[in-house]
Amino acid sequence: MSLQGKKIAVIGMGISGIASARLASALGASILVVNSGNIEDWSHKVKGISNCTPVSQSDPTLGDRLSEVSFIVLSPGIARESEFLKDALLKGISIISEIEFAYGHLNLEATKIISVTGTNGKTTTVTLLDILARGAGRSVFLGGNIGTPLATYALEILLEKRKSADLVILELSSFQLESMKTFKSDVAAILNISANHGERYESVRDYALAKFHIADRMRPENCVFIGDLDGFESDFTPECKTTFLASPKSIEEFGSELKGKFHLIGEHNLSNLNFAKILLESVGVNWKEGISTLADFHGVQYRLQKRSARVGIEVFNDAKSTNWEATITALKAAVFSFSNSKVHLILGGQLRGHGDELEGKLDNFKDSITTLYLFGESGKSLLSEASAKFKCEYYKNLEEVIKRIKEVEEDGVVLFSPAFPSFDLYDNYVKRGEHFDELVSEYLGS
Repeated sequence: MSLQGKKIAVIGMGISGIASARLASALGASILVVNSGNIEDWSHKVKGISNCTPVSQSDPTLGDRLSEVSFIVLSPGIARESEFLKDALLKGISIISEIEFAYGHLNLEATKIISVTGTNGKTTTVTLLDILARGAGRSVFLGGNIGTPLATYALEILLEKRKSADLVILELSSFQLESMKTFKSDVAAILNISANHGERYESVRDYALAKFHIADRMRPENCVFIGDLDGFESDFTPECKTTFLASPKSIEEFGSELKGKFHLIGEHNLSNLNFAKILLESVGVNWKEGISTLADFHGVQYRLQKRSARVGIEVFNDAKSTNWEATITALKAAVFSFSNSKVHLILGGQLRGHGDELEGKLDNFKDSITTLYLFGESGKSLLSEASAKFKCEYYKNLEEVIKRIKEVEEDGVVLFSPAFPSFDLYDNYVKRGEHFDELVSEYLGS
C-alpha cells in the first residue's frame, strides 16, 4: 500500500523509529521525525532518508503539527499519554507501533506469525524458537523487541532484497502491544506476568491488560498458550482458544533426543523450551528436526550463559542481573540443575540507594552457597551484613575475585549474578559481561 502524498509522523529515533522512517520514505510518505533533545544532536540518524523533516520533542508547535498528520508511529519507549500527543488523540489520529505499521505493509499469505510476550523469558523463548525452526529447515525472521525491527524486514521485501520468511517470530513488549489496530498472530504465548514497568502503569493489572492485547483479532481456532498470569486469569477472555502450559520438571519429559544438547539451566528454561516446542508444533513445524542445532546454544548473551572452564566447575555468566529478583532466579536455576553441587556466588556493583540490603533474600540458599564473593561498591556495603549468614570474601574488583577462585580450586558452580547495576566499575552490563568472560578464559579455562 503506497503512502504517496500522505504526511505521517514517526516519534522516537531509536532503532525501530529509524526503521519506520526508512519504510515510510520508501512508500512515498512525507515524514515528520520527532526525537528528544536538540535536532543537531540526532538529525544525523535520518540523514539520507528522503522526505524527512526533523522536529524536536520540545518544540512548542509539535502538538499542532502532529494534528495535521494521517497517523503517528510511536516508539515503544514513549508513552501514549505524553502531553504532546494529547491534541492528536483528541482529533482521533491513529497512533500505532512500529510492529503495526510494518504489519500493514506485508504480504503474509505464506507466512505464519508466532508472537511471544510475558515479563520474563521472552528473549530466550524466541531465540529457542528461531534456532529450532531454522534447524528444521524453515526460513525465519526473528524480531520485534529483539534484534531487527519488523519495519526493516518489510522494507527489504519491498525492495526485493529478501523473500518472505516461512515464520515471523516476534518478541512483543507491553508498550508495543498497546498500539496495535490490525495486527494478529497465528499462535501466541504469554509466558508469565509479574510486577514490572511501574513507571508506565498504575497497577500490575494495567500492565497485564496491556500484555493481553497479544490475543486481539486472533481467529477462534487459533490458540494463546499461557503460563502463570499472577492471578489475572479472569481478566484474560480472548475470542480465541487458550491453553495453560505447566512447567516441565526435568529434561527427560522432552524425550531422549535432547540429552547432551540442551545447556540452559533451571526450571524456568525448561518452561521456555516447552513453550517453544508447543508453539512450533502449532504451526506444523517438527521441533525435533531442529534439536541438533541447540548444541551450540549456551544462552542469550549474559543471561545465565554457560562458559567453558576447567573440569570440576560449571561457570555461568549472568552479568545482566541488576536486581535481587534476577539473582534469585539464577540461584534457583543453579540449585535445580546442580542439586549436589556447591555454589560460589559472585555479587556486587553500584548501590541503587533503595532495596540494596541483603535482609533475608538469600536465606533459602544457605545450604547451597559455599562462598559469597563480594566486589565493588555494593559488595563493600554488604560485607558486614552478609558475613553474619554466609562465608564471605570481599575484593575491590572482579579480577581479584576470579584470581581468588582459581587459588581456592574448589569444584562446584561459579555463578556470576551481580544483583546490582554495573556503573561503579563498567559503562554497562555488556562491558561487565565481556570482562567476566575474559577473566574466566584467562584464569579458569580448561
